[in-house]
Amino acid sequence: MKSTVPKKQNFIRTFIPNLFSFFITQFKVIYSITKEHRKRLQMKGKAHFTLMIIPHSERKTFTISIPYNTIAITIFLISFLTLISSFVVLKYSGKEHEIYDLQISNEDFLIQSKKLKTELKTLHELSNLYYDKISNLYIKLGGDPSKVYFLNEREIIGYLEPNSDIFMETYRLQTDIYNLRLANDLTKEIIKIIKDKKTILQNTPSLWPTKGYILFPYGKYFSPIVGGEVINHGIDIGSFPGTEVVATAPGEIYDVGNSEITGYYLKIAHRYGWKTIYSNLERIQVKKGQYVTKGQIIGYVGKTPMNPVYFLHYEVHVGTSPSNPHSFLNQVQN
Repeated sequence: MKSTVPKKQNFIRTFIPNLFSFFITQFKVIYSITKEHRKRLQMKGKAHFTLMIIPHSERKTFTISIPYNTIAITIFLISFLTLISSFVVLKYSGKEHEIYDLQISNEDFLIQSKKLKTELKTLHELSNLYYDKISNLYIKLGGDPSKVYFLNEREIIGYLEPNSDIFMETYRLQTDIYNLRLANDLTKEIIKIIKDKKTILQNTPSLWPTKGYILFPYGKYFSPIVGGEVINHGIDIGSFPGTEVVATAPGEIYDVGNSEITGYYLKIAHRYGWKTIYSNLERIQVKKGQYVTKGQIIGYVGKTPMNPVYFLHYEVHVGTSPSNPHSFLNQVQN
């Protein structure tokens, strides 16, 4: 078996000198190129631009010799200064344009500010008017006057930071926000009051119990049957025989009966302590314990052995005290 070590050694011995000679050759070439280029630069640096002025007379000729390097440097400096000047001029003109735009924007801002100030003043007046209307309506409906507290524009300063640089329009806007919130709360209270009053009205005996005319009024009157003055705790409505009698408010029948003096009668208990009594009936359409609605037929007009006239005796009680039923009846019959 032949050894490969001598071959490797021979390769190394021949490769390294060849590589060294290659680098030497390349360095000489680069050096010669650099030396030639340096000579060219030196020749150009020694070149001059000559300007000769020859007069028409016999005076001496003027010769001006300027190196090309000086001309190049001068041109470079002039170009550089021109570039810098252009940059400065453009920058200055840009600032002038920005200042002009800012002036226009400032004028537009002042115009918009005046317009906004006028609109805020109108809004402030409308806000106060709205609050006045709502608060007055709230009080007229029986609301709590202590809940109505109008905040003026001076009082709002106490709610802001001291020494704060805020325009008066801002103070007014703050008061408007407060008053509108309060008006909103009062509006909710008004809706609640109206709903409650609507419920009260729905449960108030306000219908005519039957169609007819006032035969005998509430209170003291002269009775032709008794032949003297009597006290009537209700009203007597004259009507035709068998005319329908209706419940004047929703409620529950808590008593039904019959007697020679009153004939058939029934009593209804309503919400909020109202009670109504219907007597002198020919017959009854409902039963004790039954719940009736407003306007529901509960009986028919009749008469008693003691009184041959057909009429309905109708009473309204608040708790245990009788009240004038005519005060609760609509001016126009149902």
